[in-house]
Amino acid sequence: MRKTLLVLPLIVALIIAACAMPAAPPPAEEVKAPEAAPPVEEEQTLIFAHSADAGTLDPALETSANSLAPASHIYEGLTTFEPGGTTPIPALATSWEVSEDGLEWIFHLREGVTFHDGTPFNADAVVFNFERWWDPDHPYNLGKDQFIYWDYMFQGFKGDETSVLAGVEKIDDMTVKLILNRPNASLLNTLAMENFRFASPKAIMEQGDKYGTAEGRAVGTGPFMLEEWVKEDHITLVRNENYWGKKPTLKRIIYRVIPDPSAAFLALQAGEIDAISLWSSPGPDEIAQAKADPNIQVIYNPAFNVGYLGLNHAKPWLQNINVRLAIAHAIDKQAIVDTLYPGDAEPAKEFMPPSLWGYNHEIEDYPYDPELAKQYLQKAIDEGVEIPDPAIFYVMPVARAYFPQPQQTGELIQSMLAEIGINTEIRSPAWPDPYLSDLEEDGTKHDLFMLGWVGDNGDPDNFLCVFFCGGDTSFNNDGQGGGLPPDEEIAQLLRDAVAETDFETRKAMYEEANRLIHERVLGVPIVHRTPPTLFRANIKGYVPSPVREILTYLVKE
Repeated sequence: MRKTLLVLPLIVALIIAACAMPAAPPPAEEVKAPEAAPPVEEEQTLIFAHSADAGTLDPALETSANSLAPASHIYEGLTTFEPGGTTPIPALATSWEVSEDGLEWIFHLREGVTFHDGTPFNADAVVFNFERWWDPDHPYNLGKDQFIYWDYMFQGFKGDETSVLAGVEKIDDMTVKLILNRPNASLLNTLAMENFRFASPKAIMEQGDKYGTAEGRAVGTGPFMLEEWVKEDHITLVRNENYWGKKPTLKRIIYRVIPDPSAAFLALQAGEIDAISLWSSPGPDEIAQAKADPNIQVIYNPAFNVGYLGLNHAKPWLQNINVRLAIAHAIDKQAIVDTLYPGDAEPAKEFMPPSLWGYNHEIEDYPYDPELAKQYLQKAIDEGVEIPDPAIFYVMPVARAYFPQPQQTGELIQSMLAEIGINTEIRSPAWPDPYLSDLEEDGTKHDLFMLGWVGDNGDPDNFLCVFFCGGDTSFNNDGQGGGLPPDEEIAQLLRDAVAETDFETRKAMYEEANRLIHERVLGVPIVHRTPPTLFRANIKGYVPSPVREILTYLVKE
């Protein structure tokens, strides 16, 4: 997520460029477990402010960053990301080989690892988790609509023609094979995502649908374990004393829910908390105060996100290209950035950040032009399009990295649309539900919506196919349980791109996809931001990352 304004974008660009996976990567080298840290004399607790509570701590079901953040410390996958970047490195798999055709991947598992409940991590656990994610008939699969990230990244489930995965096999106790229907150039990156990290099969079988809830438990192999979850108040993680790798210095991490960014900042100033997540970012005035306060650090994360205005294409009026062009020309993105961001954001013209390969630098954004917008809208009306009055506009009730002041952002967009003759009614249902579930499951309730994305795996597929291959229905939700089909030309181009093994060809395919998405105005990208994480001055060891705030090896001095 960010920089220190001028230097870091270049660094991030170099990091991301380095993430491109060749067709057949060489076998990964064995990485030995780090030596255990010396005993810690003082029990250190880090209190970390979040803008909202987690929705779930079941890794397969997580969609919100407030869930992903604690989960990234509880669970581990076959791969993980190198610190500060998105290059995949070994985690619970120590090495792997891929067949020449890219369809079979063999992973060698780390020995001597146990889940927090004492059960062994082995091939049976890997197969159980994959089959639970992939197979709707698995006894512990909760339904396709619940395994959203699986659909995003693997493009379907068992029995679907579009599914990337064809099968998973146990070779021996410490070796598994993934069989694909077609090559997948981003597989190692995808497997590092929190959603594909492993939960204890025993815990899932014992708890059923309570697994990962505040009434149940969350059981992984990671450096921290779930100690307590008080809904809408806090989640406490405690150090895993039996962790296979380097043990954290911190004894506990407490994720405290503080929805009001101003209240969170006052708590940080007073020393009541140790840090504020980038998801709870204070406003421009408070950032300025933080920079002037010797007791507070402002650390920018790489800009690896997009905040956007979503259009529900299931609504007849938004199926008209002239209406969509009117909306695109009505939004003054620069004014939004100048008014609501403390000098750490830029207007967006595509659904992926400029630092990521595949971004199309030749695209020129639709300029802010209210008069031209009115002409497009009138043309649509002359064609018989009925503009609702008001259109229902979902505005997020919580701050995110890309929209630190969502209500003010929504009100600015509302006024800009009103200027060209589109009146909107703002609604802000509770986060994450029913806000997100309305967008994904009941499209009858909204016309327009604010949302955004922070990249999960360092690959363009994770930005574009997530939105436009059909797994995410928020852009075309008719409220009938599945939504309208995606733009098939774009969807097929993106499916072909992730299966392409030549990097330059893949890059050109994503550039073309960005061009088509822009020309057809499938949505309106608003902003990319380098969001800050705020710490007390005595917190050391934070490594800014494009994909997640990792607190494992922080130290309080």
